[in-house]
Amino acid sequence: MVSTEKRISTSQMFALIFILGMSLKMMMLPVLLLKAAGRDSVIALTVILLSELVCLVAIVAAVVLSPGLSFPELLRGFAGKWTSKIVCMLFSLFFVFKLVLLSGEVRIFFSENLFDDFHWGAYALPFFALITVFGMGTARALGRTAQFLLPFIFIATVLMLVLIGGGVDFTEVLPFGEFGVRNTLSETVRYAMWYGDYSALIVFLGSVKRSKFTVSASIVSGAVASAVVLFFTLGLTASFSNVCNVIRFGQNVTGMSHYALGNVMEGRFDLLMFCVWMISVFVKAGIFSYTSVYFFRSAVPLKAPAVSLALGVILYFVSMLTPSATGLHTFMMNVFAVPALVLQFLIPAFMLTVALAGRKKQFKRDDRKYSVADSDKGDGDETQP
Repeated sequence: MVSTEKRISTSQMFALIFILGMSLKMMMLPVLLLKAAGRDSVIALTVILLSELVCLVAIVAAVVLSPGLSFPELLRGFAGKWTSKIVCMLFSLFFVFKLVLLSGEVRIFFSENLFDDFHWGAYALPFFALITVFGMGTARALGRTAQFLLPFIFIATVLMLVLIGGGVDFTEVLPFGEFGVRNTLSETVRYAMWYGDYSALIVFLGSVKRSKFTVSASIVSGAVASAVVLFFTLGLTASFSNVCNVIRFGQNVTGMSHYALGNVMEGRFDLLMFCVWMISVFVKAGIFSYTSVYFFRSAVPLKAPAVSLALGVILYFVSMLTPSATGLHTFMMNVFAVPALVLQFLIPAFMLTVALAGRKKQFKRDDRKYSVADSDKGDGDETQP
């Protein structure tokens, strides 16, 4: 059974789902799809968001049906010890590459908008130190962090959408269908590493203090996050669909506010909101770090601080050796597109399968227990005079 200090509440689950469903997809995915598919990027993102919601429903069902055991525990009972170790190592490696991609997106944001003349190696240190701290924490600490920061993230998100939506002509989104459905679907597959982040919720299987609001709160959180991302993409498409081939990575953030407000903002209040909103990306990086460390330790019994520190150091040097963001994007699209697409559906399916198998075993144990108790009670009645 999962210990108390490693459990999260329904409200913390709400915060984690909102952050996982929103942050990274608003940083880079919309502009990548826009550059590849033009106005049809809205169609592609709609398909992505709907598929994510389907996965989220399966994950929430697994959380509700779980008998209170973690995923590695359930998998060991379902498929054996060594199969569990192999699967856990595979999942750990997958989230390491998710972190590599996320660190590249953070690098683009800061180099494009804040520190264009400053070396990434210097301001990357606090980012990877934060990842290390999250990795050696607990599920409850991660949930409390997300719950505490959610109001700031939500307010910054709302202000961003108001700033952008107030000046964008959304009729520029139309017409759709320039690239055709087939090309749109192929672009959706190419960028699979940029979505499917609800799969990180696998580490909270058996760790959620379930209530009558767990299902509804989780689905509402995912739906709101998807609506935010879709609205942001509509604004981006309306702003830049006619010049999508010349926009730079990172302009999806600051460029939209310049377009919407006529480039006359004083004091760059929009950039302040974007920086506050970036907290959601840091929390998501922490979730990925915790997930990677969690699965590695499930396969190899080592202390969390040692594993997390090693992960942070490795990620820092990998980031230093990455020559450019476009090179990283090409690598992720060419190497990890299909595996990422498969895993984002496979992980919820795994969760639901082992949760149902564990629940079935629990019912059998309970039935045997009650049968033995009834048998003992009957034997005692027979011996009475």
